[in-house]
Amino acid sequence: MDRRRLVLDTDPGIDDAVMILYLAAEPAAEIVAVGSTHGNCSAEQAAANALRVLDVCGLDNVPVAVGSESPLGETVWSAHVHGTDGLGDAGLGLDPPRRAPSGEPAVDQLLRLSREQPGELDLLAVGSMTNLAQALERDPASLRRFRSVSILGGYSRPPRPGDPHTVDANIYADSAGADRLFASGTPLTVIPIDLTNWVILEDDHIARIRAGDTPQARFAWQILPFYFDFYQGVIGRWSARMHDPLVAGVLLDPTLVRATVERPMEVEPFETKHRAVGREDNGLAVGADRPPVHIVTEVAIRRFLDRLVDALATPLGSLPSLPAS
Repeated sequence: MDRRRLVLDTDPGIDDAVMILYLAAEPAAEIVAVGSTHGNCSAEQAAANALRVLDVCGLDNVPVAVGSESPLGETVWSAHVHGTDGLGDAGLGLDPPRRAPSGEPAVDQLLRLSREQPGELDLLAVGSMTNLAQALERDPASLRRFRSVSILGGYSRPPRPGDPHTVDANIYADSAGADRLFASGTPLTVIPIDLTNWVILEDDHIARIRAGDTPQARFAWQILPFYFDFYQGVIGRWSARMHDPLVAGVLLDPTLVRATVERPMEVEPFETKHRAVGREDNGLAVGADRPPVHIVTEVAIRRFLDRLVDALATPLGSLPSLPAS
């Protein structure tokens, strides 16, 4: 399996933290750098949380850069979902990170790495799109220099009656920045919310994480119960959706993908917020042409979740490689 060298743009966040734990265990992945963004918590808090998670995995050589804070006048973090500290309020009792952020702004880090290692790095963006939009503003070709760009957010099509009602949090957190990204012509792989809504841990997965004795499983079990408590009121059982980890899973194992579509995406008002949608008929409300993006619409959910839990429960450095695709 092709080894991927990753730059993460993330707002840890419980499922973000699980994604980092998963990537640290995957032999097909190397985390090169992390940039924090706002969303589940502030960008400053997200950077501290990323450092905590990297500490758990022994990845103290990975730089963490603090990203831009929210451009919205009134910012509301997702404390009811992720806790006031972004890590299910378990972070309040954890040791502080052993090191500080790098001092380089996350946007500068994105631009520098894209120029220093063109075509070599994969960018995973699973928070608000502010850092990516600011990188495009300063250098419109910057994101094209990454080997690939994968994001979490939006809907593959306009929602229909009977679809689960969810907030498109990564788009709402900076709707203008997200729309700038979709209009930029950057080749994107989009993992949409109407897919990740169905990626829910089963009871046997939860039991394995709870019983796990690896550093990553123990850390995951410190933060996941808060997330499960929130989702019990949403999905009707004590579990949670693994939104962010799926973005990493699809990049590392393309054989998970069962269906995709190519559609342009745009941001539109929704209730009191915004959401992004893929236009099925290519008819854009904004009235301007924009290129389609690659949207994943179906994956092998059980196989992905089994691999995710294997990564948490297996000692670091011991997870078998994925078979060649």
